[in-house]
Amino acid sequence: MPLPSTRQTNVPPFMGKMPTLNDDGQIKEMPFKVNTATKIVSYTVKASESGTFFNNRGTTATVVFTLPAMASGLNYHFYAAADRALTVTSGTADKMIADNDVEADSLSLSTGSEIMGGCIVVTCDGTKWMANAYLEESQTAVVAT
Repeated sequence: MPLPSTRQTNVPPFMGKMPTLNDDGQIKEMPFKVNTATKIVSYTVKASESGTFFNNRGTTATVVFTLPAMASGLNYHFYAAADRALTVTSGTADKMIADNDVEADSLSLSTGSEIMGGCIVVTCDGTKWMANAYLEESQTAVVAT
């Protein structure tokens, strides 16, 4: 049962807008922004960064993102903004599902001149990281087991 609007938690405005409630006191509209982070060297992702859209803009070398310990609901996006290999690794062997492999270790965008514009999205269900690569027609993702 939803709380009446008088008992809703106070939420600060974002970009000058406040959340709005419907007649039942439920949040109808919630303005938000996506957290972004640029990494030009390999990086261990934190659980507290769940929902972050990472990119490798400006890097001159491969960037490996190591995922944190698994917890249900964690999710991240990794966007290749530079023509350098980008790898997302589970950190623990066989804890990723990717491209028809239920015991993957990592997913990479690493084929030369077919990297930029690709994006790897990972979500955890508490037991595995589920990884998807969103690619342009000519791009390929590489699964390591």
